[in-house]
Amino acid sequence: MSKLKIFLVLLMCSACFAIPFKVETVKEGSGDSIRAGQLIRVHYKSYVYLDSAKIMAEKVRLADSLRIADSLRLANDFNSDQVAGVTKVDTTALVDKSAKNKKKSQSKKDSKAAVDTVAQVVPVADPTLDSAAAPLTFVDSIAPLPTDSRFRLFSESYPGGEPLEFTLGVGLVIQGWEKGLVGMKPGEIRKLYVPYQMGYGENSLEGVPEYSDLFFIVELVSADPPMEPDVFPKNVEGLKWREAAKGLKIYDEKVGGGKPAVVGSVLKTHYTGWLLSGRKFGSSKDIGKPLQVVMGAGKMIKGWEVGLEGMREGGVRWFRVSPAMGYGATAYSMIPSNSTLVFRVELVSSEVDEAVVANMDFFPDTTALTFENGPEGLRYAVIKQGEGEPAQKGNVAKVHYTGWLTNGYKFDSSRDRGQAFAFTLGAGRVIRGWELGVQGMLPGEKRILVVPPGLGYGARGAGPIPGGSTLIFAVEYLGE
Repeated sequence: MSKLKIFLVLLMCSACFAIPFKVETVKEGSGDSIRAGQLIRVHYKSYVYLDSAKIMAEKVRLADSLRIADSLRLANDFNSDQVAGVTKVDTTALVDKSAKNKKKSQSKKDSKAAVDTVAQVVPVADPTLDSAAAPLTFVDSIAPLPTDSRFRLFSESYPGGEPLEFTLGVGLVIQGWEKGLVGMKPGEIRKLYVPYQMGYGENSLEGVPEYSDLFFIVELVSADPPMEPDVFPKNVEGLKWREAAKGLKIYDEKVGGGKPAVVGSVLKTHYTGWLLSGRKFGSSKDIGKPLQVVMGAGKMIKGWEVGLEGMREGGVRWFRVSPAMGYGATAYSMIPSNSTLVFRVELVSSEVDEAVVANMDFFPDTTALTFENGPEGLRYAVIKQGEGEPAQKGNVAKVHYTGWLTNGYKFDSSRDRGQAFAFTLGAGRVIRGWELGVQGMLPGEKRILVVPPGLGYGARGAGPIPGGSTLIFAVEYLGE
């Protein structure tokens, strides 16, 4: 078969058999149509269109035939009179090699990791479920029959009872869903016919072969109202800024009346961030869900840690954050190094979680503590008493700790990793300030250590710790 003929066969297979993208409403909904950026909840049934996998396998076979035919034609163009030492081309070897390569390629594809989206974020349907025992629903009535060999169910949300929740239009689901769900109304049910290019493409998932066309039944359960985007001020310098700290200015657009944001609070906030030029680099409103943070955990930039202080639920505050209170010299994809940042922050809720607080270390107010002078310039304050045998040289001490610079910058914490740190006292494996500060602690005791540079990292510094830094540690001794 000529190269042109095989190409035409492949083209005809693609044109005639690949299913087109199609959206069909089978039950009308009511209310407002959804759009990109809304947080929605859906129930669904997901099917593989098995015929498409067979068609793609045939395409691959034809492509292999084309390659083999080209190899045979090329080989036959050379005869023994034209090329010294070549008397005959072993065409059987060519075919055998092709088969081996195909088997090897298939093995590689089978081991490929699955990509994102619907099948990753939802449980695979339990094949042991007795669907016949369940009462017939409208969705069941429009679903392919179990006897229809063209379709195979690979995932659904109905048996678990909980709908899938995600934000539309931000790349969390396959393209066929992103496009096919826009405009739905709560209560509406749609059928989606999704070609493999808008599904999982050449990737295979559990129960979904590569190059599979897909069929879905999707019911929109509910949708949060769309969020109006925040607008950058026309005259940002004209806002009534007040200085909250060096490098941080704040302006209260609206004073809240709910619970305050305090250290240890679990805060839910909506925010938008811009560069000083007005270019937006991020917003919780784009994904329809508030950002959740723990105040005092040291996981926010300093400008936020300080800027949130004094806010109450329902309040809206603007932050003008200098590089020193933001990301400093570190550059991110949409934030150049040494950037001044502007944020609009709305405090949605503030809840104190005692379990969270119990497992956190907070930057201490050293002016309110009573310190004792330890050896070699070390200072320490006991903030929680312990009991039992004191830590001595040679003991393997287990501790939880958090370390800060004197400006409140947290540079390390075992609590963030969820794993205690163990070391042998007196073995020289930790800084001198720890050797002196932990010795004599009782199990359960917690101390604040103020470590001068000579007992820390000295003039050389280490990682994020500049040379000559005085360090502050919260250390809890857990015993041996």
